[in-house]
Amino acid sequence: MTATLVTLGGGSAARTLVCVPHAGGSVVAFRGWIRVAAAAGLAVRAVHWEDEAGRSSIESRADALAAEVRDLPGPWVLLGHSLGALIAAETARRITGPAPELVVLCAAAPPGSPRGFPSGVLTAPDAGMTDYVRRLGGTPEDILTHPEFGPRLLAQVRNDLDLIERYEPAYDRPLSSPVSVYGGASDASVPVEVLSGWREVAPQARMRVFPGDHFFLHDSPAEVCREVVADCARSTSDRLGG
Repeated sequence: MTATLVTLGGGSAARTLVCVPHAGGSVVAFRGWIRVAAAAGLAVRAVHWEDEAGRSSIESRADALAAEVRDLPGPWVLLGHSLGALIAAETARRITGPAPELVVLCAAAPPGSPRGFPSGVLTAPDAGMTDYVRRLGGTPEDILTHPEFGPRLLAQVRNDLDLIERYEPAYDRPLSSPVSVYGGASDASVPVEVLSGWREVAPQARMRVFPGDHFFLHDSPAEVCREVVADCARSTSDRLGG
């Protein structure tokens, strides 16, 4: 398993925002963030996975990403969405170089929570998986029903959900980096009331609920980016005793 950081956009910025996509997602999910992130002083670098062995895990992806960000220069923030949030949290445990200024976990139930997808979806035929992805939202209908891209997307979603199914978290200590947990007010798969469970592994985590569903962060990326920067400032103030 290898992780590659793909730079989206150009120019300089005060911080780098490393983005880990959701199940079935890719770097394309964050292309719409380029302009709004730049306005907030963030340069977006999204994670691209290559599974060389044919079967990965949340832990192996976290190992690969921790190695990739080890020498990342300057202040940086690690943001994960859904499956990406579980990978981001595991990555934060493994980083041996400069730690992220902030870890942002979006639309994800904390480790050890019941899975947020139906029990039979992994073995459902493509029609059943299509219905699940459609209900979840965030995927254009023309992609979902495309004769070439649709089946490839469903296979990727099925593989990524299997990572969650096989995940057995084993946190032996709290996360050392500042953590913010963001959720969507109408997210049916990750209800806002479960988000506080992240404080089991990040006792000082800040909670923020945005309007929207499971894909709230892509509906309002400018608002999310502004909150990321504000949380970085709050974390710095807390660290300096202000």
